[in-house]
Amino acid sequence: MEIIKEQPMFSIVTVTYNCCNSIRETIESVLNQTYRNYEYLIIDGQSSDGTLNVIKEYNDPLISYTSEKDTGIYDAMNKGILKASGRWLLFLNSGDIFTDNQVLEKVEIHAKNGMYDILYGDIFVNKKKIWEIKKAAEPCNKQRMFFCHQSSFTRTEIMKSQLFDSSYSMSADLLFFKQCYYKGLKFYHIPIPIVKYDSNGISNTNRIAGLKENIDIIKAVDKFPFKYLFLARLQFVIFRIQLSNVLKTLF
Repeated sequence: MEIIKEQPMFSIVTVTYNCCNSIRETIESVLNQTYRNYEYLIIDGQSSDGTLNVIKEYNDPLISYTSEKDTGIYDAMNKGILKASGRWLLFLNSGDIFTDNQVLEKVEIHAKNGMYDILYGDIFVNKKKIWEIKKAAEPCNKQRMFFCHQSSFTRTEIMKSQLFDSSYSMSADLLFFKQCYYKGLKFYHIPIPIVKYDSNGISNTNRIAGLKENIDIIKAVDKFPFKYLFLARLQFVIFRIQLSNVLKTLF
């Protein structure tokens, strides 16, 4: 008699490349969840620093991993999407961790009611070594992400039908969620912190590069008059960052 395997409720995907110092806490954060109807997919980009050795220490049937070259983070994330078999998909970066061991239990209550397409929550963000809660914004046509990507669960079937545009290196997730918003997909805010997200490693150079990609996306997706309002805001933010960089060299 053939045993029918239950479809996982969640596919959790972690993309790694030379993350041996941070991947362990992320893996343990996932495996410590009390809710167990999930699969954990690790997509590695052929790390050379011992990341794979850490991954192989965890002989858990919920974990599967691959290691092969990719063309960038969104190419690797697309590989995770194509491998996912769960009903809902979450990306959890190396170094990010769930806020507690019951997060998936709390999210599952909303995931199983069938009313929504994208669920998202709040985050704890590390600012100057202090963890502060950051509330997610309501979905709207904004010049930046509505919420932290690592705090969002999207129906896997939606992601499989609309993979990330890997021509972007930093902002393909903004494009994805903007497109979902304009298509009228149903977003729902779960008022709990989902992950602890460490943003201290983001340099001003990377921020400017990401903002410039946001500008390209707004030009392509948004309409008058919001397009020009958002472009003006982003240009001002870039100016402030550049001015801050100049002042640091003078004082």
